[in-house]
Amino acid sequence: FTPLPPKSKVWTAGKQRSAGGSGVKAMSPKPEGCTKLFIGNLSYDIDDEGITKFFGNVDAEIKAVRWISHKDTGDFKGVGFVEFWNTEACEKAATLNGKTLLGRPIRIDWDASNVN
Repeated sequence: FTPLPPKSKVWTAGKQRSAGGSGVKAMSPKPEGCTKLFIGNLSYDIDDEGITKFFGNVDAEIKAVRWISHKDTGDFKGVGFVEFWNTEACEKAATLNGKTLLGRPIRIDWDASNVN
């Protein structure tokens, strides 16, 4: 009989991560000139005003927000992209990865698709 590893930890590519969505996922490497972030695990109650205030807490002024919806139903998928005026604001906003927004830990990562 070989005991199974504990369910509380998952090993992926040599990195230990918490299972079940707990903990903060590390961000990918920051692309040079990045001004846009992916945001996920969002409450379905989030809106432009709420996300603007959230990032305003670290003086990260938003240029644009794009919420992602299901292409057939139009239902909000709980994720989006936020563009900032400059890389400094983007970096400040990224420090909020894992912070609670409307009762949920927000997932933030760099978006390399729109590098200047």
